Amino acid sequence: MKNFILFLLCSLCLPQLSAQTTNNEERQKYVYPQKVSPTGIDNYLFSTYYYNGKKTYNLRNSVLSNSDMISAMKINPAGSSFAIVQTKGKKSSVTVYDLWMANKVKHEFEEDMTPVSLCYAPDAKSLVISGDNKELLFFDTRQYALQSKMEIPFVAENIAISSNNYFIAASNGNTLDIWNLQTKELRKSIEADDKINCFTFSADNNLLAVLTADGKLNTYDTRTFFILQSYDAMGTAKYCYFHPEGKYIAIITGDNRISILNLMDETDREYIDNAEGGITDARFLKNGKGEIFLAYNTVNSITYELMSKLSPNYTRLMSDELSDRMNTWMKMMPGETLEEYNLRVNDETRAEQMKLFEQEIATRMADNLVEKSEVTLGNYNPTDNVLALEFNTMPTIYLDVPTEEVSDFMNPGDLEFRNAKYGLTKNDKFELIYADVYNKASGKTYKYDNLDRESFDYMKSDDNFIPLNLVQQSNMDEIKLQEIKESIMNMAKQQKTISDHTKISVDAGIASETDANGKKIMNYNINFSYEVEQGFSAQEDFGPGKYATDQSGAAMSMLAIMKTAFEKDFAQYVQAGKKLRVKITGMADASPINGKIAYNRVYGEYTNEPVYKDNDLSNITVTKESGITQNDQLAFLRAVGVKEYLLQNIPAFSKMNSDYNYYIEVTKEKGSEYRRISVAFTFVDAF
Repeated sequence: MKNFILFLLCSLCLPQLSAQTTNNEERQKYVYPQKVSPTGIDNYLFSTYYYNGKKTYNLRNSVLSNSDMISAMKINPAGSSFAIVQTKGKKSSVTVYDLWMANKVKHEFEEDMTPVSLCYAPDAKSLVISGDNKELLFFDTRQYALQSKMEIPFVAENIAISSNNYFIAASNGNTLDIWNLQTKELRKSIEADDKINCFTFSADNNLLAVLTADGKLNTYDTRTFFILQSYDAMGTAKYCYFHPEGKYIAIITGDNRISILNLMDETDREYIDNAEGGITDARFLKNGKGEIFLAYNTVNSITYELMSKLSPNYTRLMSDELSDRMNTWMKMMPGETLEEYNLRVNDETRAEQMKLFEQEIATRMADNLVEKSEVTLGNYNPTDNVLALEFNTMPTIYLDVPTEEVSDFMNPGDLEFRNAKYGLTKNDKFELIYADVYNKASGKTYKYDNLDRESFDYMKSDDNFIPLNLVQQSNMDEIKLQEIKESIMNMAKQQKTISDHTKISVDAGIASETDANGKKIMNYNINFSYEVEQGFSAQEDFGPGKYATDQSGAAMSMLAIMKTAFEKDFAQYVQAGKKLRVKITGMADASPINGKIAYNRVYGEYTNEPVYKDNDLSNITVTKESGITQNDQLAFLRAVGVKEYLLQNIPAFSKMNSDYNYYIEVTKEKGSEYRRISVAFTFVDAF
């Protein structure tokens, strides 16, 4: 754990401490000179690693491993280790090394196989190795035990798994096959005109990019695997990598050039040229401040360039906020009767409310763009009596102006755009959809009104549209959930387990999703959380250094609500074999731990266990020998205790196809009110 914290601090400080920094009008650049030429690179968070010949290195030129000739290297997404494919003569093998201690071998695979390529699952729970016998071998990353085998029709030269674990893709020559990872059924087989040099999934799993040696880039919709876009003239087309927001993709088009394409507006392209040459790999990385860099290798360096000129994915931001606001709006309000609710929420009012929210969100994001725009007067159409007003930042608008008043429009500087409202176009640009245009030359005001345009919601498919009957069912369920909560809390207060100073929150809702077969499904989300007022949490929640669930009255009360709900009114969703995703968040405050808190292995021992910290995948170790020395470990154990309670007290969960993920949060503040837990259940395809 200490190594991880030190690594993270060093990673964030590296640009200021060791890089040669170049600041200019074009782009901010950090150059890390290397003693040898990086052959291939990979990264963990903001740190980059590479290999050359028989050795692997970090940015500080430190040797991490020394083996036989390396042909592939992959960093464990949780940052604990890395795996290489090494070759000696005609024999090849896979070795896993510790990422923090030089030449420390964690595992050597002795299976009867000749490895060709490998990849980690994005959740770091498995390592997949492609052998020359047309098989994919899946190993767990704890003991490296063989989990399963998958026969494929060719030797996979490259393999990759989508970040939602829906798909595994493999290529050989001109062929790329994509399988449903759960059922191992083939979803799509792609035959390209030339050799496939690279393929990659977008972070949101909506796109698959395929780059071929003839300089072509195709993107596919992962719901249907139909081609969405095709680009030519990608040069040598060595490698491609999606921007985290999915709006841009970086393509290595030559030995010294990287092209960055806007996939929502093909007229928008950026280029990175590096005279040093030797570029073979590039990837977008995010630093601790949330800034996006492009890291790439050259003959003698690893270079980071700040991508500050790339615009945000406004469509994605709009979609996320619109969904959140609509989910809140569609919930039954306190004191609202069912009749009142049905009058307020129906198909017609929902569409109108969505349009209003869309306009509000887009207008806020546009930040009164018209005031920052250069306005010019366009042509006048005397037949329709409309005058074109052109902007350098937005599409042209057409203003109704009587013929006898056209002469008043001589100077665009006389125009003021009041009460402006904005929308988003299909290519992720803002457009003006309403304004009161005041002409100072004449003192007259003209109304531009395009509020009835095709809205953001209708530019999308109906994949996120939830039937009203399911929304209403969810509201009824939430009322039941609230009743269960009040009953359990009243009982806990009578037993003096908690008091009125503990507040438990329950929430139910439905969200749509597309499954690995491209089918639209409805997921049922049920969330539980609590807070305890300052000054009372040490008595009603976790005390200093405590982590066992039975040491927290608030936690046990919340878990009792879950047990009652899932054994009675909500038992219909707990079905054997059905998919369940559980996100358990353990929290801790910043109070220092003096010395070491003994750990009695009540929840077992964990070494390099994958865990999400600040939503980034990391790893954590808690053993009897190590004890507890960090607040991260306390937060983790509080989360683990929830899983143990669920499996022991709600046996039906053990029969579901469950995926548990741990999230930890450590606040900067001190205080027992920050030591708590929350749980989010997603019952996949519940309806």
